[in-house]
Amino acid sequence: MQKDMNRAIPCYVGGKGMYATATTREFKVAVIGLLEESGLGYDTRYRYYRRQFPAMEPQQLARMICDPIEIFDRDWPNWRAAQAPSRGEAELITAFFLERDARFRDEAQAAIYCFDEAGFGSGVNVMRFIGAGKPILGFYRRDPAERRVNVGNFLQLHMDYPTLVTVRAYQTPDDILSEARRWLAALPAPR
Repeated sequence: MQKDMNRAIPCYVGGKGMYATATTREFKVAVIGLLEESGLGYDTRYRYYRRQFPAMEPQQLARMICDPIEIFDRDWPNWRAAQAPSRGEAELITAFFLERDARFRDEAQAAIYCFDEAGFGSGVNVMRFIGAGKPILGFYRRDPAERRVNVGNFLQLHMDYPTLVTVRAYQTPDDILSEARRWLAALPAPR
């Protein structure tokens, strides 16, 4: 498939953060791979960290950026050292993460979410995208035995914001990739 880099839509690939299991991590790695390989888009976080880790294998980088950023971000030690000593560790990590994550969200023109393990942070971020008028494609497992969240919570987003939020059930990773490809291709070209 020929890539059209002028068509590449900046995306925010999201889902459960710090305590994600293999389910969300595999989702993020697969979607980031699709974006990079297809030329339809790119994950803003992945592209940022590609500059910090230019020699890292693409799948390894995609897996790494699922971890909390204070573990791998090369700017963290210097940023932390420059802060007031009275701030607690949790506050420092949150401030650093928030600064970076705001940059990734602001650059993104669309979001692709795994709702399988969605928590409070995912809800906050999704509402930020809705508030900014940016489209969201969300996925959840079709099999009720595999669900870890209340599906009605994110189906409400689709019902309340049908022009911004698309929610799809899936069985296999291929379902995710084919639907993401179709959805991205239907979005307007990047600004």
